[in-house]
Amino acid sequence: MEKAGAWKEIGKMEKNNVRMLAIASVFTAMILLTVMFPFLRILNEYAHIGDGVIYLACVILPAPYAILAASAGAALADIFLGAMLPWAPMSLVIKGLMAYVMCRLAGGKEASPWRIVLGLLLASFINVAGYFLGSWLVYGLGAAAAGIPLNLIQSAVAAALYLALQKLVRRTAGKYVK
Repeated sequence: MEKAGAWKEIGKMEKNNVRMLAIASVFTAMILLTVMFPFLRILNEYAHIGDGVIYLACVILPAPYAILAASAGAALADIFLGAMLPWAPMSLVIKGLMAYVMCRLAGGKEASPWRIVLGLLLASFINVAGYFLGSWLVYGLGAAAAGIPLNLIQSAVAAALYLALQKLVRRTAGKYVK
């Protein structure tokens, strides 16, 4: 009887892993689409709502799955937009770090308002600083500095999207993710 119980547990774990992978794949696609279709484009920079979707993925998914979805979705969007080098590798790292911070501070079913605010501030800092450094390497200091306001707008819109939807996502996540 003990062996049968152990096999049932393994089956449940495998089913849960498949479920997490499926949800992560859906989030990867949502992130890809919300990054690819920017709402504001200025010169070589653009702002999108994909970061808000990354933050929402951190509510539902365990950290490894959320980080994978964030990194893959953003990097694939850069590739499909023709910005393979250097942006895809940079996005892979920057968005992965943002997801890591949000998962650690504001992820899961319960998170205090202070942890959420701290997570959003740190993730926004990673976004602005990461793309500032990337733009500096590619275009120079002037262009990098010019991109800061747009990255701040993007971070603010992403935070607003997250704050507007996170309670709903937290409530419904328990029904589908265990």
